[in-house]
This record gives sequence, C-alpha cells and structure tokens, in this order.
Amino acid sequence: MKKTLCLVIFLLSFVIGFSQNRFYAIDVVQAKIDSNNYMSAISYIESLEKIDIDTAWSLFPQKAYCYYKVGLHKEAKSCLGVVEEEGVESNLSEILTSYYMIEQVEQKENAMERIISLFENEEKEFFNTIATLNKKDLGKLAKFVEDYIVGLEDEDDKTIYNMIAAYFYFQAKENTNAYNKLVNFIDKEPTALSSFLMGIIKSEQSEYLSSISYFYQAEDLGEKSAELYARRGKAKGFEKDYFGAIEDFNIALRKDIKAEYYFLRGVCFNYVLQYEDALFDLNTAIEMCDTVAEYYNQRGIVYSNMEKYPDALIDFQTAIKMNPNAEFIHNNIGLAYEKNGFRDKAMELYKISIRKHPYQSDSYYNLGRLYFENRKYKTAIKYLKEAYLLNPNFGDITHVLGLCYVQIEEIETACNYFQIAIDAGCKNALNSQKEYCPDAVNQE
Repeated sequence: MKKTLCLVIFLLSFVIGFSQNRFYAIDVVQAKIDSNNYMSAISYIESLEKIDIDTAWSLFPQKAYCYYKVGLHKEAKSCLGVVEEEGVESNLSEILTSYYMIEQVEQKENAMERIISLFENEEKEFFNTIATLNKKDLGKLAKFVEDYIVGLEDEDDKTIYNMIAAYFYFQAKENTNAYNKLVNFIDKEPTALSSFLMGIIKSEQSEYLSSISYFYQAEDLGEKSAELYARRGKAKGFEKDYFGAIEDFNIALRKDIKAEYYFLRGVCFNYVLQYEDALFDLNTAIEMCDTVAEYYNQRGIVYSNMEKYPDALIDFQTAIKMNPNAEFIHNNIGLAYEKNGFRDKAMELYKISIRKHPYQSDSYYNLGRLYFENRKYKTAIKYLKEAYLLNPNFGDITHVLGLCYVQIEEIETACNYFQIAIDAGCKNALNSQKEYCPDAVNQE
C-alpha cells in the first residue's frame, strides 16, 4: 500500500512539474514575442526541442509566428506543417495558415473555410488574434474576403463576410474601409463587437453623439469592458456631458485601474469646477505614471483655476521640459503669468505659442484680448480675427472684436460682431449690444 501511494505521489509530482514547465515555457516565449525579440523566441523553442519535444511542439504556432514576423516565410510554413502533423493547432496558427493559403488559387476556398470557422468559434478571440498580423497582410486578407463576397448571390450570406472584412480592415487601421463594411450589416445584425468598433470610428470622425449611441448599443449586446466605458466617457466629454462622462470613468476604473482613466476623470471634474476631486485624480495619475507631460499640464490648469499660480507654473514648466512641443502649454503658462500680474511675460508666451502652434485659437484670442486692454485696438483686431477664423464658435472672440470696433468708432461692424457672439452663446455680448446697438435691440 505504501509503495503504491509513493508511486502515485511520484507520478503526480511528475505531471505537475511537467505542467509547470510547460506554462513557464509559454510565458517565456510570450514575453519575448511581446518585446519583439522574435529570433530569441525561436532560439528558446529550438533549445526546448532537445530536452522536451512535446512542450516545444506545443509552441510551434508561436515559432511559426516569429518566423512570419521576421519575414522568413518558408520557415514559417514549415513550422505550420509540423503544427498540423502534431495536432497542436491554435487560433494563431490557423490565421497564419489561412494567410499563406490565399496566395495559392487552389487553396483559397480552404482558406476561407478556416477563416469562417475561426470567426464563428469566437468572434472577439478572432478579432484579437488577427491583430497580431502585419497591417499590410491584414489589408490583403480583407481584400481576399471582399473579392469572395462578389461571388455570393444570397444577400444574407454576405453579412458574415462583411463583418470579417470589417474586422480585418479595422485592425489594419483602414477605418474608412472598415466603416464601409460595417454599414452593410450594423443596422440589421449588430453584434457587441461591431457596435463597439462603430462607436470608435464615429468618435474618430468627431461624430460623438452617434459614437455614444453605438457604445450604448454595444453595452446592451454584452460589451462590458473598461475600454468601452472609457471611450464612451471621452465621447460624452466632447459633448460637454461631464457628469455623464464621470459616471462612465467611475465604471472603467472599477474594472481596470489605469492612470489614463484617472486623468480623463480629472479633466471632467475640472470642467464641473470640482477642483479637489480633479486634483486627487490627477495626483493619482501622476503617481501611477510620472512621464506624461499632459498629466502635469492638466494639473497646472487645475492649480490655475484654484488660483495656486506658483504650483501651476511648476507643473507647466515640468510639462514643457518633458515635451517642449506639447500643445497649449505655452498658452497655459502665459495664462498663469497673466493671472499673477505679469502681463508682458504672458504676451511673450502667447507669441511663442502662436509660433509653435499657429492653428490654435486660444493664444491668438488671449493676445488680442491683452492688446485690447492695452488700447492697441488695431493690433488686437488682427489677432482676434485670426482667432475667429480658427474657432468661429467661441463667442468671446467676436464679443471682444466688437468692443475693439466700438473703440475705433466702426459701430456697424461692432454690432455685426456682437450679433455673431450672441448667436454663439456669449451672454456678455447681449449687454454690449444693448449699449452700443439700439437699432438692433429695437428690431427684436
């Protein structure tokens, strides 16, 4: 009995040790792949072939992939042959095999069957697996599927192929083509993943309301990832629904603690004037990742809003050291100096900002506003007009422009700008219109 028990324990320890070795080998190879050390991964697998052939064979899909990534396609195909012989296929080896098959006319039908099988087995796993391929090869696979669709007669049969082509195009960063495929089925047969991707594309097209709608659709269909809530929160932020955005970032952070999510929630807290909460989130983001210039820049903005200008300047200076060409930083430093009473220094920084980023309206507006306050009205008009061209929807610009024209006694022009400002939502322009444009008020 004791001998039997000892034998069982020995066999179990052998199996457990073997299993642990295999998991360790998988982790080692994956770490090398993740760091783009493909030849090192190949060497490691080859060393395993001499001491543990079963574990080595189980890693042949990864070995084939590494050869593929370094452009040694003959060797990759050879490895894929071993994968089929030994029955150690994986999603990765199947998609690689399909890719190589589309080069051969007689194998194209087989390639399509493999792709369909992979997709139908698990849509999201398929989507994640194809992301590992080179972008140009994803484009080839998408074109292969598109050509296949042309030969189909039944419209219902085309849905799954359009979906697959859309996923290939999306992972290839060809979002226009992905969108053109998604619209073929998204209304009739949406899935959680296709709705999520459409939300991403709509966000990138600055169609934020549509984006939010697709993100909600994806959530209803089962997509509950932190990324979904974070992306929806960002879209809500662009639509100025900051409280709604904060709710989404709360969910994202419960699912995945990321510095970026704290940063984005902090930005929203700043917009709703909850500066202490904003400061907490931005401090947390910086503690988690202290190498992102924008985190310091945003915290500097919060400090400015809290009238802690010395702290703001320290953060702005830190941000500018990290990224001298970062957008808005010179403008933000200028604002901090201006609020501290150093107007000349502020004007100097606004000019630097304009030289570095001539397509942003903020510094033109701030510089024009200071020239107006210095009674240099024609110079102010020059900068304010530039600001208006870049941002015609910011009513404060046209309001100050109108005030400039009042000072140079061009009242009709001033009144036109006051009306533009009012239409853009600038309430202060209403008072100016009442004071300087009685005819316009009487017409109302």
